[in-house]
Amino acid sequence: MQKTIILNGVRIDYELTRKRVRNLNLRVAGDGTVKVSCPYHAGNAEVEQFLRSNSDFIFRAVEKVNARIDNAARPKEYSDGEQVNVFGERCTMHVSRDYTFRGVRYEYPDVYVRAQSPEQACRAYETWRRRALRDKIAEMLGYYYPMFAVKGVDPPSKVTFRTMSSRWGVCQPSTGKLTFNYNLFETPEELIAYVVVHELAHFLEANHSERFWAHVADVMPDYKIRRKALGDY
Repeated sequence: MQKTIILNGVRIDYELTRKRVRNLNLRVAGDGTVKVSCPYHAGNAEVEQFLRSNSDFIFRAVEKVNARIDNAARPKEYSDGEQVNVFGERCTMHVSRDYTFRGVRYEYPDVYVRAQSPEQACRAYETWRRRALRDKIAEMLGYYYPMFAVKGVDPPSKVTFRTMSSRWGVCQPSTGKLTFNYNLFETPEELIAYVVVHELAHFLEANHSERFWAHVADVMPDYKIRRKALGDY
């Protein structure tokens, strides 16, 4: 259920879900959406008081999410002049039906998209964006995998991609499968490299034990700096 409340003079939209829980719970999703769950018996006044008592947390969390979204600069409107990130580099999208090429052409700091509508621009840009990331990951796997092969790691059986809200990559040691988040496209290459190394290291240790981080450090001594920087996206 969509609801609205005024907190400190600011309108906050939130999603309210009633379920079998004992207490009211609050979280801010990765897209900045405020979500509240509450017991069936909780009244609207109780929910609003709960939100007011947690207003500082809400504003801090939403601000942090918005800063991350702005830093990543992912396209929203797929319109001419929009700012986008290409492997961590801030670029300007140019959209026109009059370009002589098809699809997308990238000439830093500009991304040219031939399209007649935002919908068409979205399809063209996303096709190019996803292909570019797949190529980049393949390149980095080619570079870093040999460093794990000498430790007895078999080549990944399958590499897949999807958009994920809370994880940059997933390793399934039992099947040899690696999955990477398409949103890595907006991050700098050195951070993508960290995710590749991180997931390859899981073939040696399926957890985040000291042994796991030792394997990561063997290949990437500055991994802590990269891991921290990735939090900005």
